[in-house]
Amino acid sequence: MKEFYRRLTQVRRLSIEILLVSLVINLLGLVSSLYSIQVLNRYLALGIDETLLTLTLGALIAIGLEIFLRGARQNVVRWLCQKADRDMASAALHAVVSSRYMALDTLAPETRREALSGLNTVQMTFGPQNLLSLIDGPFGLIFVLFVFMLNPVVGLGILLLISAIAGLTWLLYNRIDEPSKGLVKSVVGWGRLQNGLCTNPELPRAFPVSGLVKSKWHESVAEVTGFRGVVAGLQGHIGTIGIVSAALGSIVIFGLGSREVLAGNLDVGSLIGASILGSRAVGQLNRVMQLVEPVKRGQRSLELVGQLARLPRASEEGMSLPQMKGELEFEDLAFAYPGHPVPLFESLSFTLPPGTVLVFKGRNGAGKTTFARLLSGLLEPSRGRLKIDGMDLRQASQSWWAQQLIYLPQEPAFVDASLRENLTLGNESLDDESLVAALHEVGLSAFLQNSKEGLAMPIHASGASLSMGIRRRIALARALLVDGQIVIFDDPTEALDSQGCIAVANVLNRLVKAGKTVVVMSNEPFIIKAATYMIDLDTKPVPTITRADNAKETGNNT
Repeated sequence: MKEFYRRLTQVRRLSIEILLVSLVINLLGLVSSLYSIQVLNRYLALGIDETLLTLTLGALIAIGLEIFLRGARQNVVRWLCQKADRDMASAALHAVVSSRYMALDTLAPETRREALSGLNTVQMTFGPQNLLSLIDGPFGLIFVLFVFMLNPVVGLGILLLISAIAGLTWLLYNRIDEPSKGLVKSVVGWGRLQNGLCTNPELPRAFPVSGLVKSKWHESVAEVTGFRGVVAGLQGHIGTIGIVSAALGSIVIFGLGSREVLAGNLDVGSLIGASILGSRAVGQLNRVMQLVEPVKRGQRSLELVGQLARLPRASEEGMSLPQMKGELEFEDLAFAYPGHPVPLFESLSFTLPPGTVLVFKGRNGAGKTTFARLLSGLLEPSRGRLKIDGMDLRQASQSWWAQQLIYLPQEPAFVDASLRENLTLGNESLDDESLVAALHEVGLSAFLQNSKEGLAMPIHASGASLSMGIRRRIALARALLVDGQIVIFDDPTEALDSQGCIAVANVLNRLVKAGKTVVVMSNEPFIIKAATYMIDLDTKPVPTITRADNAKETGNNT
């Protein structure tokens, strides 16, 4: 319920106005019962048509005013909720794109996806209609109070009924909590299996895995339907309580009220009015109690969004150098992932002169991609320092450093946007001629010509519909459009055909001739042969450094 309160109190003046208007709206809600009482007790007794006309006109004016106030309140509450939704969505995006890479990477991909998709759940759960139901709920006591004024016995009966309904509903909602969590978990697991089958249709056809897939599928279906059945059963009981409560309210009111009428403590008109008031009180209570289960689901999504929001942020400030020479220095460098007892490497000290080529080689898992992420500023060393032209990389502005890098990651990723937008990344100074030239350099001229949309071609799901070779070449073209001094290529020939490898070789030759400092993570013989220096990450814990003349230096400055 804290989220409802936070949304309501975003603008203090508006929250006070909303509460005051809600009080007036609920007071106007008394009109129908007062009208019934007055018509039955006055008009039927006196038979004066002017009295009926006056009462009817007054009731219609009150109803019209109530409709107007409800509409105005709805607009204000909708604005508050939209503001909160926009702020939360912006905070979630900022957390994903601005939090420290290492911190974000500690959250499982499923958790990150669930947190972002949970924004929709939060918006629906804590939306304007539910917020208004929660605001109006306590005002139902006004109707109970008025029934007490008409007759204390009937008022007490309504109060006891409302308390019993609230207690029973709360008990059922507490029982639904664990099955709901189980349902969410099982649905996420089934969703992963569904996603795997949709994105990898060749798997059950090219390999004898149909038995395993069917087993996992039926297991997931049984788990989901089991939890869903339990949740649906409890929700059905809760719905039944809501339906039955209205009937029980009538029984309590007319059962107790008829005795009071016979005892002379209540007239028939007041009994009808008490029935209307009691029904409204029970109805408003039911609407509040029906919020408990959705709020529990919304709270779960809110907690996941909160996990993102609490991630430590990467510094948006930092230093920049007026001119880049491109010297890289590793000073007693070491790195270990959290929870791993053995570092990937340690005690690495080395200076790479500007305009030279350094190749990191090593088996899968040796640390090549980790080193690429260290150089790009995504990761920070566990010990030691990584310097650029004498400046510690941790002191550098991340946005400035990104503009100094011609960076090709091992796993190319794209935004769901056009090819042009993915190549420019918001750099308006790049014209289409420059984009076409970059695509031509990486061997994608035919690909571009065969696409009917050209540079406007949409890229969906981070390029999943494209082959890995095409994705890597597009990522290479994107990298070349950044005029940086430092080149970082992580396994640039992976998934490329012979023509792609030739394109990579030509690109590297051009960059070397242009005086760039080139760092490549690769086991490709032709790339290793072109290296000025090589660092072998298979040598643990201190990598071996080799110069072009093959003279070995065990971890010392060259």
